[in-house]
Amino acid sequence: MINAHKYNLLSIEEKAETLCHKGEFIEMIQSENFDMSLYTLDGHYVELFYSIAYNRIEEIWTLKDPKRLELYTKNLDINHLINECVYVQK
Repeated sequence: MINAHKYNLLSIEEKAETLCHKGEFIEMIQSENFDMSLYTLDGHYVELFYSIAYNRIEEIWTLKDPKRLELYTKNLDINHLINECVYVQK
């Protein structure tokens, strides 16, 4: 298990290798210049930025601002989850 601070100190190659073997992919979003992927790794969220123009990984880091998660949830359809929920009234 690696903590977020130590993970961020790794080289980009070491981060990618660790993420590939131990991370769990959640969602990808696209911008004009980047594919941005969200993963979980040892209890942390990790973002991977892949440059479309240069065809390479530009950056990988642990998510520091929880508000960035909203970027990845805009296109999620949770209606099936809502319909399956059982509401208990007290």
